[in-house]
Amino acid sequence: MSEAIYVKDQETVIAISYPEMLKYHGRAYLAGVAMAFKLLELALSILAGEEIIPRDKISILLAVNGPGIIDGIEMVTRANTHGRLTVDQMISFEQEAPDAADGGGGKYYFEVAASEKKVSLKLKHGLIPAEFIELSYKVHAGTITMAETIMLQKLKEEIAAFLMASAAGDLFTIVDISPEKNFQASR
Repeated sequence: MSEAIYVKDQETVIAISYPEMLKYHGRAYLAGVAMAFKLLELALSILAGEEIIPRDKISILLAVNGPGIIDGIEMVTRANTHGRLTVDQMISFEQEAPDAADGGGGKYYFEVAASEKKVSLKLKHGLIPAEFIELSYKVHAGTITMAETIMLQKLKEEIAAFLMASAAGDLFTIVDISPEKNFQASR
């Protein structure tokens, strides 16, 4: 596990850890924050290798509308604030990626662009328990019980711990690596 994700903010290199991302987001969607950490850890290493990418050069396309994922990405990249984060659940219909817990038909599919390249990734199938997805959909439908809410939080904690204990490369499948110009066309 990487201790931190490194990005440049102007000329300053900053390190952002998972616990810092949790302080920013809170614990409501901590599994999403963990997924964002691992996603960025892998994507930025593919796009930059040993270099450190300026955070204002990172653009992201998500096929999931997940508050934890969005907040985690925002803390590291500031992409949401500066208009470089796009959430488009419609692209999920074109992807063979696992269903997301966002209640809107999204999938765990991501595109990250920087350093004149784009990497497309999807979460590997079978990593997120079906019970987590089912309970999350009950939250969105307003039909979740108190006992189910407690179980859902327990599952979030377990998923976050699993993700953070795993190597990022074991969690995601690389769909494509291509020139960044293709990223703009897919939005």
